[in-house]
Amino acid sequence: MSTLLAATQAPGGGAPLDQLAIIGGATTLLTVLTLWLVTAYRRGGAPALRRLERGTERAIGVPGWAALPGVAAVVCATVIIIGATWDIGLHIDLGRDEGPLGTTAHYPLMLGLFGAFLMGVLAVGMTPADPRRSSSVAFHVPGVGAVPAAAALLLAGATLGMSAFPLDDVWHRIFGQDVTLWGPTHVMIIGGTLTAGIGGALLLAEGARAAGREPFGAGGVLRRPLAALLAGVFLYLWAATLHEFNWGVPQYRQVWHPLLLAFGGAQTLVLARLLGGRGGAFAGLAIWLPLQVGMTLLVGGPLEVTMPSMPLFIAEAAIVEALALRGDPRSPLRFGVVAGLAIGSIGFAANYAWSHLAMPLRWEATLLGEAVPVALAAGVAGGLLGALMAQALTGTLAPGRRPLVIAVLAAATFVGLGVNAVVTEAPKGVTATMALTNVREGLTPNNDRPQPVADLALRLNRPEVADDPQWVTAIGWQGGGRFVDRLARQPDGAWRSTTPVPVGGAWKTFVRIHAGRTMLAAPVRMPPDPAIDFAGFPARPQTTRPMVADATLLQIERRRDAPMFLWTPATILVLSTVLGILVLMGVVFVRLGRMTRRPPSVERPRALLFDRFDRAPSGPPPREREVVGAGRE
Repeated sequence: MSTLLAATQAPGGGAPLDQLAIIGGATTLLTVLTLWLVTAYRRGGAPALRRLERGTERAIGVPGWAALPGVAAVVCATVIIIGATWDIGLHIDLGRDEGPLGTTAHYPLMLGLFGAFLMGVLAVGMTPADPRRSSSVAFHVPGVGAVPAAAALLLAGATLGMSAFPLDDVWHRIFGQDVTLWGPTHVMIIGGTLTAGIGGALLLAEGARAAGREPFGAGGVLRRPLAALLAGVFLYLWAATLHEFNWGVPQYRQVWHPLLLAFGGAQTLVLARLLGGRGGAFAGLAIWLPLQVGMTLLVGGPLEVTMPSMPLFIAEAAIVEALALRGDPRSPLRFGVVAGLAIGSIGFAANYAWSHLAMPLRWEATLLGEAVPVALAAGVAGGLLGALMAQALTGTLAPGRRPLVIAVLAAATFVGLGVNAVVTEAPKGVTATMALTNVREGLTPNNDRPQPVADLALRLNRPEVADDPQWVTAIGWQGGGRFVDRLARQPDGAWRSTTPVPVGGAWKTFVRIHAGRTMLAAPVRMPPDPAIDFAGFPARPQTTRPMVADATLLQIERRRDAPMFLWTPATILVLSTVLGILVLMGVVFVRLGRMTRRPPSVERPRALLFDRFDRAPSGPPPREREVVGAGRE
């Protein structure tokens, strides 16, 4: 750990140009080699690639053009998640790094992002150009031929994620280090990873249906594992979006926490149950939870980074399975609504209890008045979207525009809840008088050697701003670890620390208040940072300092002289791109559903290791058999 502390002295704006040149040269070379390989493959060559394709095809019983890039894309998405989790922990513990090659955590992140991009290229290049020999719902691209619908999604998502790496450096050069998981380029990485992983899983489903195998439905996770795999990818998304809360350094209102848990849990687990049949929600959990636990232990153990907490989604899975005990839901949308309401209420209660057991910032009763209705609305919106996604993939959407209207309303509800949650206030004229007593040498998180620590007392000139708070804390980070202490209120209205607060070394320590929409912070001690021309705040026995907007201190490395007129259009561009890919995802879901009404387009491969997919059911197509029930929604 001590060898990495130099990261806190890294340059404040942009990566070294030599590192960017190395990465740019390597990615360009590998892209050219991949395109050469695809060209050789299409001409009948590339024997090594063909052997690998045949081996993967024989192993899982899906055509090689779908099996090889599909499996590899899911693996790459997993590698990205591991690298990103490690990297987030390092930034929380140590601050800035020295560039894309300056920390080991970036290597799996870059490898996964670029690997997923190359798998997207392979998925397009390996598919037979004639849709009669590949996928009946492929897009036709002039000069390329048939592009499987899921391959287009995979390539689009991987391109988004990979492009975020160089754009992240451009962003830092213009605006400085934003140090937030929800920054625009970080959203691109998260969204790209999700889309690439989903694209890989759907490519396997598209290949299975092209060969006459039905990848979804009853039969258990071993017979039809793709529903569980798809749910596992979604669960990784929702766990990742919550990492600032998992580490105890959220820069946004706490109502986001139950909002995302309710929406993500309902969307994912309703989808898993409707696609996978009985036990489908638990199967998705079985794909995600062991790897998530292992990754968390890896980060907090051998990698010596502060261990994050994590959501469990166990209660949500149990709720969904319990509601479906009487059999497969005949009315998927109604099932999504009921499951969403139960997750937003019973699931909320379970997460409330879990926050007191495991979360760095537990939920308080002061959160309930806003969070309960938000969780209920988010759960219903997520449950409806999960049900619609399942119907789209199985080709059982009701006719007409009704599904689209419901999807838009559910998405608009989620966006509206998010807009409400993002609004904060920073009242003017609030000051914090802080006293440090009993200064001594003591141990601090993730540091073996003693450092200066002290007891902290806080008094506000306007005590009412901390009435009924979600939290009043002392936080320290980027000093080799992460420290969070919930201050205890005294009878005289002052606040005191319950454990010694770090006030030396590289620690950035400040007090934070979050009550309703109010989010304020004041520095206790922050070291100088010449790289960003920051003079710092020394630790004093007693001092009075103004309280400012919380994000001002958490994002102290952002440039205050940046051309902010570029911020809004740049953010809108990123969000528009992400929205476009989400629309593409919806189109792909619907197109794959149409395959249930079409005959196989390729010969069914035989699996050597296991032959778990059933042939597509005979008789009337699923839409004709189930649309009556769907129409009553």
